[in-house]
Amino acid sequence: MAACNAPRASSRGGSPASKQRQRGVAPKQRGGLWWGVPLDCDVAIVGSGPYALSIAAQLGELGVEHRIFGPPMKFWRDMPAGINLKSFAFATSVYVPSRGHTFPEWCRANGLEDFEPCTMASFAAYGMQMQDRFVPHLEPVEVTKVSGRTDGRFELSLASEERLSARRVVFATGLSHLATVPDVLQRLPKGLVTHTFFVSDYSAFKGKEVAVIGGGASAVEAGALVHEAGGRAEVLVRDAYAIFHDKLDPNRSLYYRLRYPHSIVGPGFKNRMMQEAPFLLHFFPESYRVRLVKSYLGPASPWWIKDRVLGKVPITLRTNIVSAEPTGSRVRLVLRTSGAPERVLEVDHVIAGTGYDADVDRLAYLDPDLRRRIRRVERAPALSRNFESSAPGLYFVGPIAAMSFGPIFRFVGGAQYVAPALSRHLAGPMRTATGVARRLGLQI
Repeated sequence: MAACNAPRASSRGGSPASKQRQRGVAPKQRGGLWWGVPLDCDVAIVGSGPYALSIAAQLGELGVEHRIFGPPMKFWRDMPAGINLKSFAFATSVYVPSRGHTFPEWCRANGLEDFEPCTMASFAAYGMQMQDRFVPHLEPVEVTKVSGRTDGRFELSLASEERLSARRVVFATGLSHLATVPDVLQRLPKGLVTHTFFVSDYSAFKGKEVAVIGGGASAVEAGALVHEAGGRAEVLVRDAYAIFHDKLDPNRSLYYRLRYPHSIVGPGFKNRMMQEAPFLLHFFPESYRVRLVKSYLGPASPWWIKDRVLGKVPITLRTNIVSAEPTGSRVRLVLRTSGAPERVLEVDHVIAGTGYDADVDRLAYLDPDLRRRIRRVERAPALSRNFESSAPGLYFVGPIAAMSFGPIFRFVGGAQYVAPALSRHLAGPMRTATGVARRLGLQI
C-alpha cells in the first residue's frame, strides 16, 4: 500500500504538527513536490470544509494514510459580513476524535454566543483552529481533475500542476459547483446576474437597484445586505409566502422539550428520529426517500434576519419571471404576479438566491468517463451504505449525499455521523480496532 504519512490527531500529548515533524514528514514544498510525501496515497480527500476536516481527523487517528486538498473553510471564510449560521451551535462542529473541541465549547472559551445566532466568521475561525490543530497536513491547493486509470486507481491533477494517484477518493466539496440559476436568467451576461454563492461583499451594490430572486434564507439575507449596503432591493418570491422561523428558547420547559425534542435540524420528533437513527432512511424505498428530501425543511429564513428585512425591503409574493434581457448596462425583467397584470422591472443587477442542484454532472473536476460510471438517484450519486458510488473507490459526502441518506446530511451536523462511519470503513476492521484501543490507552 502506498504511504502518505498523514499525522494522527491525538489527545495523548504533543501537537499533531510536532508528531508530523518527529516522523520526518517535512511540511514544505520544493519544485512543486512535497518532500516526505509520496505522490501515491491510499485515500485522497477533495474538499476542506467541516465534512472533509472531520474525516481527515478521524482517518489520522486510525492511522489511515491520506492527503487532503483545498483552501480550508473557504466557503465559510468567504461569507459576507453580517450573516450568521442557520443552525444551532451544538449542531455545527468539526468532529474530531478527542473531546473538548466542539463549536459551543470553543465559543464559550472565547466569550461568544454558544447557542444561536453564531456568526459565520466565528465558525470560520473555529474551523481554521481545528484544521491547524488536527489536520495540519492539509494542502491548500484546489483539485482540478479526477480521472480513472487502467490499474483501478485514480489520478488527481492539482492547480499547482502536481499529479498524484490514490486508491480511493472522498469528495467532500459541499455546495461548491452546485449553485443553480433559473433558465430564464441564464442568457443574461455574467456581469448582470450573480448567484448568492458567489457574493462575498455587498458594498458593490451601494446606490444600485437590485432584484433578488428566491424565497429562502439566501435570498432574504441578500435583500437585507443590499439594503444595508445602501442599495435598493426587491425580493421576488414564487411561492405564496416567505417563512421566517421563530427564535427557539434554549431554556424551554420540560414539557416542551419532551413534546418537541431538540435535534441538529430543529425541534420535533421526526427531526430527532432522523438524528438518532441517521442512516435509517438509506434503507427506505428510493421513491419515498427522494420525496422526503425534496419536500422536508423547505425554504425558510432565520428569525434574526426578520427585523432587517420587513418594512425595509419589499418582498413580492406569487411572482414569476416571464423574461429577462439586458438593456444597456441594466436588466429588464417582465414579471407576472398572481392576480395582477404583467409589469416591467428594470434593475442594475439580479441576484439569484435560487438554491443548489445535487447533480454529478455539475462537478467539473470529475472526468466525464467517471461521471458516466456513476449511477444516479435523480441527478445525485446513488451511494452504498458506506457512501461509495457505483464507481468503486469513489465516495461522496455532504449535501450531494442527501438523496441516498436523507435531509440531515444537507447540514454540517451530518458530519458527526459520516466522519467516524466512513473512516472506519476506509480503515478496515484491524485498523479500526487498533485506533479504538489507542483511544482507550490500551497497549497494542
